Amino acid sequence: MDYTDPPSQPTPESPQEFISARARRRRAQRRAYFPTDEAGRDALYEHLARRTYPSYELFVFALVAGVILGVGYLFNAQSLLIFGMLVAPLLTPWIGISLSVIAGSGRLFVQTLTALFVSSLLIFGSGLLAGLASRVLPDSTRTFTEAFTHSRLWWPELVVLTMGAVILTISFVRSEERPYLPSALLAYELLLPLCAAGFGLGSGVEGIWPQGLQVFIVHFVWATFFGIITLFFLRFYPTTLSGATFTGLAIVAILAIVTYSTGFDQWIKIKAGLATPEPAPATPTVYTPTALP
Repeated sequence: MDYTDPPSQPTPESPQEFISARARRRRAQRRAYFPTDEAGRDALYEHLARRTYPSYELFVFALVAGVILGVGYLFNAQSLLIFGMLVAPLLTPWIGISLSVIAGSGRLFVQTLTALFVSSLLIFGSGLLAGLASRVLPDSTRTFTEAFTHSRLWWPELVVLTMGAVILTISFVRSEERPYLPSALLAYELLLPLCAAGFGLGSGVEGIWPQGLQVFIVHFVWATFFGIITLFFLRFYPTTLSGATFTGLAIVAILAIVTYSTGFDQWIKIKAGLATPEPAPATPTVYTPTALP
């Protein structure tokens, strides 16, 4: 053996081979996390379903957030509304609704929907009490601009709501961490109009109730629709007849609610010539003759 020869060094891996190997590992991880066999999908579904089960924290934080939002509407303070969103509960039961629709699980659907309904009642009741307080504490200079704003449908709000629903669904499925920030974004679009509806009912101010409740319903079904679509892209498909039927009925109901609540059906009828637009109310002009000297 010639000791003068330098020891053999491992050949460095080429950048292209390194990138290809890294891409193969990512694809393998995705295939492992989103299994293609039925047993693997069922196991993943059970794991995600357990994470969406509501706990007492949902109701406690819903009550605290509702009180803060009600006080924010009472004093027309946007900072309190933002603070209420920061303490809002984690809306993982909402993802459970989308999962139950795709899987056709009536039990999970009832559990998550009931939990969200109870927490929504806490938010609504807090706004109702704040509205009643506005009658006890009258102030001629007080305005309720924030309540009026969040009880109306805005296209930018729908865009933000769509982004929040998609990001929350992806973050929940692909990570074991709790998605606090996407949940707060979704809560901003759901809880604010709901609390505003209760505030309008309690205060008796026109233009807030029931408009705020309608906005909440449209936002809820809108977010649920995009949550289901996002799960489709994440390879969650109905594998049973009940799941496919449940998913189809849910999508049809969502589209019907959004179309009717937004007045899109009336716009379609007007464009198709099946209806005529309502005439704008004419304001009569009263002419008072001036007496001659």
